[in-house]
Amino acid sequence: MKPSKELSIVGLLVFGTACSILAKLIYYASGPGLYSENQAFEKPWFQVFTMFVGMSICIVLDKTPKSRAGVEATDDEKKSLTTGKGVSSTTWSQINLIIVPTAFDLLATGCGTTGLLYTTVSVYQMLRGAQLIFTALLSIIFLKKRLDIYNWCGIALSVSGIIVVGGANILAESNPAGQQQQIFGVVIIVVGQVMQASQVVCEEFLLRDLKMSSVRIVAWEGLFGVLMTVLLVMPAAYFMGGPDHGHLEDSLDSFYMFFHTWKVAAIVFADMIMMLFYNICGMGVTDGFSAVHRVIIETLRTLCVWILDLFFFYVVTNGGFGERWTSYSWYQAFGFVLLVAGTLTYNYRQIVFEKKHEVGEELKRPSVESTTKPMTFDESVGEDDEEEEVEEHVGSYYGQPFGSAAHS
Repeated sequence: MKPSKELSIVGLLVFGTACSILAKLIYYASGPGLYSENQAFEKPWFQVFTMFVGMSICIVLDKTPKSRAGVEATDDEKKSLTTGKGVSSTTWSQINLIIVPTAFDLLATGCGTTGLLYTTVSVYQMLRGAQLIFTALLSIIFLKKRLDIYNWCGIALSVSGIIVVGGANILAESNPAGQQQQIFGVVIIVVGQVMQASQVVCEEFLLRDLKMSSVRIVAWEGLFGVLMTVLLVMPAAYFMGGPDHGHLEDSLDSFYMFFHTWKVAAIVFADMIMMLFYNICGMGVTDGFSAVHRVIIETLRTLCVWILDLFFFYVVTNGGFGERWTSYSWYQAFGFVLLVAGTLTYNYRQIVFEKKHEVGEELKRPSVESTTKPMTFDESVGEDDEEEEVEEHVGSYYGQPFGSAAHS
């Protein structure tokens, strides 16, 4: 049973904020490892692994097979989906296409969790606004979409906001070595947004004809992501040189700490639970979820992350965890305003269209006095509305499903 739309919106805000905070908090957990009795758990690629495990668990949310149009599957279709028999080779070839966006999601999340090692969680959250820029540009190249003046102005504002936020984060660090780390963190997070935008474009291009619910696609991405991480990424990270005891990331040490450090295990399980509830809430707002709602939720989520980070630093941990307020934080706040303005401007036509659509629905709704009279509508009007909707949604940023959005 899906939660109500209002409760789902609150849930997206709460659980999305929790996922962002936990992604940073796990780096502060310490415990026994293979090389030391007490070491910090700075394992960004292990976070990628746990994220995909959490996505795989989302299959429990998809109990009844349904098509994209919301029509319940037939008994034969249900049987084929539960038993695995009767699925055509074409269907399996389409499912295999999910591997491509999964690979981009893997790289995007790995870049994000790596950058989070060196930046604050609020900066990490704000820099996610770069996804709008790259999604728009890639959509022009590969999906042949058209952008209007509002889209381009929104992109310009977003670029300005990214520069201000990233610059403020770098300048706030007085130590030259620390500045180098901040630069690397900002750059790698932005690179991750290029990968995330590539995932969005790939999903729209490759999976548009895939007759599968978005939740099941998320679960398949989780399954493929787990396999990719275990079979490819973790071995590669182990044999590559790096700061983790001579490895880019020692996965054996990661699993050892996971099984021997309760703090690490608790944060990982909490993160998976938050992601599961995040996707449950995402199902509750699938229908009628407007661009305004998405902008408001992402804005409030970033604000909540920033406020909680400051609260943890000054009130809870006394400087042990969180973010301090500096003179450059005002510049970061200004950059954040530019990012929000850019997102609103980019989606201006869609927002206006949705408001007109809401007004039209109110006008079409029959009054109490006229409920007994038959109502007729010209079919051509409906066709024009559909054409207008397609036109208005060209260049829209908020078209992707939820899935790993809690992290990436």
